Amino acid sequence: MVIESNVFPFLNLAELTTRYRLYEIRGLKRHAEYYQNQQNLIHSLSYLLKHPVTIIEHDDKPYLVLSDDAPDPPERFQIIRGIVYFKSTGKTLTLDYSLRNPQNDKICWRFLHFMVQSSLFGNAQLWQSSAGKPFFEKVPYQKFGAISMFRGFSVRPFFMESGEIGLCVDVQHKFISQYSLPSYLTEQSFQQYKAKHCIYHYGHQWYEIQLSELSDLNAMEERVPDGNNWIPLLDYIIKNSRKPIPEDLASISQDAAVVHYFNNQNQDRAAIAALCYLVYDTTDPAVQKYHSHTILKPETRYYAINQLVEKYLQEIKFGNIKLKVACIPEQVSQKKFTLPDYRFGNNYCLSVRGTEGVTQVTLEQLGRKRLELLSSPNAGVYVQEPFDRQYFLLPQTVGESFGSEFVQDLTKTINQIYPAGGGYKPQIIYYPDRGFRTYIEQGRAILKTVEEQQLQPGYGVVMLNCTPTFARQHDPLAALVVRELKHYDLYVATIHSKTGKDCYELKYDKNGQPFYAARPQKRGKLLGYLRAVALNKVLLTNERWPFVLNTPLHADVIIGIDVKHHTAGYIVYNKDGSRIWTLPPVTSKQQEQLSKEQITACLIKILTEEAEQANYPLLNIVIHRDGREYDCEIEGARQAIAVLKTQGILLEDANLTILEISKSAPTSLRLFDVISKKDENINNPSIGFYRIINNDGYLCATGQPFSKQGTVKPLHVRYVEGTLSFELCLEDIYYLTALTWTKPDDCSRYPITTKLNDRRLSEDASEYDEDALRFDFSEDIEFETMSDENADSDPASEEIRS
Repeated sequence: MVIESNVFPFLNLAELTTRYRLYEIRGLKRHAEYYQNQQNLIHSLSYLLKHPVTIIEHDDKPYLVLSDDAPDPPERFQIIRGIVYFKSTGKTLTLDYSLRNPQNDKICWRFLHFMVQSSLFGNAQLWQSSAGKPFFEKVPYQKFGAISMFRGFSVRPFFMESGEIGLCVDVQHKFISQYSLPSYLTEQSFQQYKAKHCIYHYGHQWYEIQLSELSDLNAMEERVPDGNNWIPLLDYIIKNSRKPIPEDLASISQDAAVVHYFNNQNQDRAAIAALCYLVYDTTDPAVQKYHSHTILKPETRYYAINQLVEKYLQEIKFGNIKLKVACIPEQVSQKKFTLPDYRFGNNYCLSVRGTEGVTQVTLEQLGRKRLELLSSPNAGVYVQEPFDRQYFLLPQTVGESFGSEFVQDLTKTINQIYPAGGGYKPQIIYYPDRGFRTYIEQGRAILKTVEEQQLQPGYGVVMLNCTPTFARQHDPLAALVVRELKHYDLYVATIHSKTGKDCYELKYDKNGQPFYAARPQKRGKLLGYLRAVALNKVLLTNERWPFVLNTPLHADVIIGIDVKHHTAGYIVYNKDGSRIWTLPPVTSKQQEQLSKEQITACLIKILTEEAEQANYPLLNIVIHRDGREYDCEIEGARQAIAVLKTQGILLEDANLTILEISKSAPTSLRLFDVISKKDENINNPSIGFYRIINNDGYLCATGQPFSKQGTVKPLHVRYVEGTLSFELCLEDIYYLTALTWTKPDDCSRYPITTKLNDRRLSEDASEYDEDALRFDFSEDIEFETMSDENADSDPASEEIRS
């Protein structure tokens, strides 16, 4: 058995010589936008100069790094809240690709990334939706009726354990319409395409645009600048396209319709409609049934990656430079954590690690055993307290159909899992849901019902009706309901009626009386859904934790922090699992970050309360930051610890460790358990497998023996700063992934410190129009969908697409 990654080493970096110049950056202040300004400078200057650019820090001063053959940067450049100036240091340095330190690594990564992206961008067989995104082959991999699925790959430089640099390569997919937009459009017919994303076939270059409006000029009337002249759009595209031109461009009519979009510099640009092909998001109903084709088994993904590397990445040419890449991926040293012990209700403990005096179970039996113990009279849910006041809000149309049967079945499921709750007996409330055009009107109806019923503080579940009218409005409606009901001291979770409609059917008894019952062929799906609602929407909303760890953490307290859409969530988990609690969501002025003062105040509150309850000193304090930890947040956390030491709440030897937990990345590291290439016997690695490379850790919290259709994607953890060793921190994260509360019979990729925050903020932090809720506007409230591609844009291949 060998563990291989999807990283392919460069073979000739020792022979590569790259020279670069340094410029002092004056005026780049360390306020809240410091990191954003850095990224904008790197992006904009790379785009402007058509050469790799990055920023390093030396003696707490920022410096611009620019390849030696690039033009000089402009004397000044506008940034958020200011202007920066570039002053040459007069130094020209040689880049050593074998030297490992943070500054040199940053330059190496940036230069290699730029060279790889630029080389692939020039390959006419490939297309890229936007800079830094995956490359796709131009020939569709599969066709499903009118929809084409394209296969391609994401690629990024990656630092290996050996100190070498390789390319991390992963398979990607994208769904595109086989047919272009119509050649002729009216303003009315264009409305169905407005704000939609398309792949624009600009000659041999394809890239993604978002349609903004329809021009009243055709392809020959619409004119664009060409040097000192203005020429027809069609002539411009043909002139600038590589010859021979593609067939779809050659067949364009001169009076074809023209649409507009904004490029990455927010400049208005024109495109020919008949060269635009609709992009389908994986959540789009048109492609949902084909999404399974993108979930690849380990052996399928393994060989697909190797084939793509052999075809496109064995030799990369950038100017006079040739980068040679190995055809065999790196092998990874085998390190593995063991799952912790569990504690259920009635002090019942479960172990896969051989702990004496507790119930033993194998790793293969663990999932099923966890699920069984939740409803066992000998164990049960860990938190054994009666329910507080409960409500269940149902749409009137559901109440008049399958609603009663659904509530009865859910009640039975909850009482089986949680008999200690004294019986789940929610008060059933019906609200009107007919005839509403917008989610705002529906939200008003729910709030009005709550006021009329004069509901007392408590907890509840609100079912939202699934209708075509609200198909794109569930997220803001759920956010509206969850947040607005908190003003009434009602803490609720939302579910949708879609599964119920699918699983129940109208029947008739022997006397001809109608009733609803579960469809026999849907009974398994319904039982799984009811269990998921019971655990996720009832028990967790009421903070009735199903089970906790019986193996102590290395940290004395871990604080999970996440910020989404100006809302911050905090969850606290102590060393022995006896205290798990959350702070109410906190509003932030910044969309994705907290101010220094905010995080200081919240951490002082959390640690003061935790120190009062703990029967041991809080020495190792760890923060799990979901996403990026900003400098202002780090400074605020340090200040909180200093204040608490001054007040005597923390001991002088208390320390702080900060980790970043990333959910996604432009290119994912993959690990494969290669048993036999000859027999194509390639599996996912076992859960608990991990690797640490400098300040980056990769943890397989999913994998064997839990059955999954796809390939394991290790969780990426970055060690920001601290004193508790990275390996112990990573083991704590693994322990917290073992708290599979949302699905006890399975494994979880994320620790509960991020998963619980995600669950809360997915509704708490979703956006809705609060003004429209409170004031009666006559026009409809529209909900804009966003692209699911959230990787940072990269300027390496930004050329003619502007």
